[in-house]
Amino acid sequence: MAEDEDIGDQRGYGLDRTLALSDGVFAFAITLLVLDLTVPTLTGAASNPEIASALSRELPKFTNYFISFFVVGIWWSSHRRNFSYIRIDDGTLASLNLLFLLWIALTPFFTNLLDVYGNVQLPVALFALVQATAGCFMTVIWWYASKNNRLISKNMKANDIRKILRFNLIAPVVFLLSVGLSFFVPTVFVQFFWLLLFALLRILRIRESKMASND
Repeated sequence: MAEDEDIGDQRGYGLDRTLALSDGVFAFAITLLVLDLTVPTLTGAASNPEIASALSRELPKFTNYFISFFVVGIWWSSHRRNFSYIRIDDGTLASLNLLFLLWIALTPFFTNLLDVYGNVQLPVALFALVQATAGCFMTVIWWYASKNNRLISKNMKANDIRKILRFNLIAPVVFLLSVGLSFFVPTVFVQFFWLLLFALLRILRIRESKMASND
């Protein structure tokens, strides 16, 4: 019995380390995103019109920053939601989480690529593909942890497990659709298509809260 308790404590400690590493990667990714924003350098005496003009030229960078910030925020929220139900850790879960974090850490690079070549299809498609891959790993993490209630509460209902799985699939599906869309429409429309994801997830969250309050 004491040995079983020790194993449980080790798995709980392993879960704490997994969450600590994850939060660190999310924080690092967000920090790198903002570091790409630079103050414009003006020649001669600066005036309000010149500063306003210089900042307007930086607008695409700010747009990409906000989009990437909210995308990382979606993954953080999804990660937090999934792991709030996970009770113990094992080697497979830790490995899957590392693979998920790999794509989160790459997000600042592909955001920078958008800053430089945002009007070209390939960088836009690559950014979407990176996010879709991150979403797929997030989905796999939940599938692995919840299969037969492996790492989650034994009392969690199958319907609730499937609901979270379907919710996890929304973001990667949207990003994969945007990869295909990028071949047919201007890149700016693809980025606006990503913004629909935030609205869709928000609507689903509100709907879920109302359904929960009615139960």
